Amino acid sequence: MRTKIIIGVILSLGVTALISLFGAKDTLFSAFRAIDLLIFSFACFLYFIFILIDAVRTKLLLTHDGVRIGYLLCLQNTVLGLYTSAITPFSAGGQPFQIYHLVKNNVSIERSSMAIGVKFITSLTLMITASFVLIALNGKRLVSDSSSAFVIYTGFILTSIVYVFFLFLILSKNFTYKIFTSKLLTRMISRLTKKNTGVVFKKTVDSLSNYFGMIRNLWTSSKLLLIFNVLLTGLEIVLTMSVPYILMLSFGFQKVNYFEFLAAMLAMTMVVYFLPTPGSSGGVEGAFYMMFKNLVSRDIVVATVITWRLITYYTMIAVGTFLLSRLLWTLKQTKLQ
Repeated sequence: MRTKIIIGVILSLGVTALISLFGAKDTLFSAFRAIDLLIFSFACFLYFIFILIDAVRTKLLLTHDGVRIGYLLCLQNTVLGLYTSAITPFSAGGQPFQIYHLVKNNVSIERSSMAIGVKFITSLTLMITASFVLIALNGKRLVSDSSSAFVIYTGFILTSIVYVFFLFLILSKNFTYKIFTSKLLTRMISRLTKKNTGVVFKKTVDSLSNYFGMIRNLWTSSKLLLIFNVLLTGLEIVLTMSVPYILMLSFGFQKVNYFEFLAAMLAMTMVVYFLPTPGSSGGVEGAFYMMFKNLVSRDIVVATVITWRLITYYTMIAVGTFLLSRLLWTLKQTKLQ
């Protein structure tokens, strides 16, 4: 884990240093001297509100399913999910670790998977939809540049493929059964858990049956909750995508169109999902520079990258490391008693 954190930080800092050197080496310090700390603080506040709202979504989905869970535990779950995403290749560890964390806190794997799965597919659905609409309405300048157009179209294609897969995995009973009850996966789980393949197969079938029962119950009995979840998800996306926009304003840049910026952010986010570095580090910084260098002055782009990643990446690594270390120490003390 320590190695992954070091690799991610080195890649992120390395790419940031490169774009700083070639993009704005003479004017970067001037941009930082002009920063409005009040507006910068507001950007930090928006990201904090995003974290609080994400924890609310987890609590609402679990509470509806009869789970008694505290809000602070849900908040911890959100932070650990962001932390794990920041240190795993393709940013792929967030949701699995959130499920693991909930299971370790006495939430069944079916209920944990349902809550995290619904959150994930809702977020991805809204992001794809919003990206398509905003690019169509406000993305003419983005697709007119060959590098930006390549990023956008690649993101749409890759994300659409992954989206369809996860949509079937979360919502299609037959598709999910075929994957999780396959002989290969059953044997792998059997070896890891040191249990008979028949026992593993039965446990998998029972868990999947319970999971899809919960999904069906959520859909039939709680449409209002699902609508509220969609609204909260939309607010989350607006908040997170607005953080770098507010940071640009803190450096005194006022000429970028908000909806055009939002379209570029959403398109860029879909691409960096597929970068194999820990937390997509290195690629995020490079993609951001590529997307915005023709929309915003380059010194502002570089300054925004640095402060944006400070808030959303380095801070999450620091807080997550502290939180995880504290949890592991608590578990160790519990075992010793």
